[in-house]
Amino acid sequence: MMRTLGALRRIAGPFAWPFAGSSPGLSIFTAMVDVAAAGCAALAVATMHPQAHAWYKLVLLIGLAVAFEEAASRAARLQLRLSADLKRDMTSVWCVAGAVALPAGLAVLLLGAVLGYVWFRQQRPAGQLFNRKLFNAATAVLGCLAAGAAYHAAVGAWEALPWALAGSLPIFAAILVHTLVNRVLVTAALLLMDVRGASLLASRDDNLVELATLCLGGLVAMAALHQIWLTVLVLVPMISLQRGALVRELETAATTDSKTGLLNAVAWEQVARRELSRAQREATPLAVLIVDIDRFKNVNDRFGHMVGDVVLRGVGRVLSREVREYDTVGRFGGEEFVAVLPSAGEVDALVIAERLRARVNEVRVSNLVDAPVAGPDDALAVSIGVACAPVDGDALPDLLVAADAALYQAKAGGRNRVVLADRGAGEDTQALTA
Repeated sequence: MMRTLGALRRIAGPFAWPFAGSSPGLSIFTAMVDVAAAGCAALAVATMHPQAHAWYKLVLLIGLAVAFEEAASRAARLQLRLSADLKRDMTSVWCVAGAVALPAGLAVLLLGAVLGYVWFRQQRPAGQLFNRKLFNAATAVLGCLAAGAAYHAAVGAWEALPWALAGSLPIFAAILVHTLVNRVLVTAALLLMDVRGASLLASRDDNLVELATLCLGGLVAMAALHQIWLTVLVLVPMISLQRGALVRELETAATTDSKTGLLNAVAWEQVARRELSRAQREATPLAVLIVDIDRFKNVNDRFGHMVGDVVLRGVGRVLSREVREYDTVGRFGGEEFVAVLPSAGEVDALVIAERLRARVNEVRVSNLVDAPVAGPDDALAVSIGVACAPVDGDALPDLLVAADAALYQAKAGGRNRVVLADRGAGEDTQALTA
């Protein structure tokens, strides 16, 4: 359903979570979920007594799932090239359709066939990736069985409702229960890994894609119940949805710096140019910051380049957190970051820059990598050059040149300081911001 890459990834629905460095509690929990799913699936298959037409529906739904996977195989391969990890799929369609249109045992067989085909056709994960894939399958099975139970209970309870509500509301109930089961299981895993806040949720786009997938599952289920051959019509919207999701991922990959998750230099410049144009139209100030990590080479030499990448991500998080909501931070290259600050004059820009510098000073390499590496080079520091429009230029290249010159003065003046363009390294920023 979703991909996994780096510290936070999306799996088994639109909910982000990391699955690295598993704690004993997480390992026990995921094992319990896997065992519960296997037990429930075995019980459902062992106790089923389906009629012949149910087998026909099963064969047709498996055929549709295979046809979709083949038609979307190129998009799936591109997704795997973007990330050699779990990717978004359309499993929720078959979860909901199987839960509603098939007996529980056949719904399990449908999911087994679909997930098994995807596993053999697209990737055969190993290690932690296999554990994530297995947990993904377990949540799908449990969600499907719970959704099926909710559907049949709702059909019995609401059969007297008017205006065809008795046929449609149970499907909504199945979708809701499937989503709740998925959310509870994945959120529990997240909490066991001490993930809190916004990281528990995926992006708005991911949630919309998952909701669209669930809605398609409901439509397939309705067609399977009343006009079985109309289920064929779902293939084109599913393929379009998959490709639309891929386009979104390609857009993200093209604008995002892979090491920090910030905007890359090209995307940041586009944003900065738009902000500068707006500032000129509205006759408001604007500031540009260039932030450089001091003695970053020493970090790489002492701790290694992998730790250096962790430091880049840590500093990027600090910068993103400490700027204003409508400011934009990007990675310019190497150990340099840039920020555009709309409606910020000299004083505001220096206040923000000084806050960034102070917050980075609080970061330690040992805290970022969770290792005993304390020492004189463990503390991080940044030098920041500040340029303001229109005083230091009306075009973005001019502002970047001015900010870079100020950054050079900050480096020459001893590092770990903020310098305003055309002010010398000795300018007292605290006096300017007072």
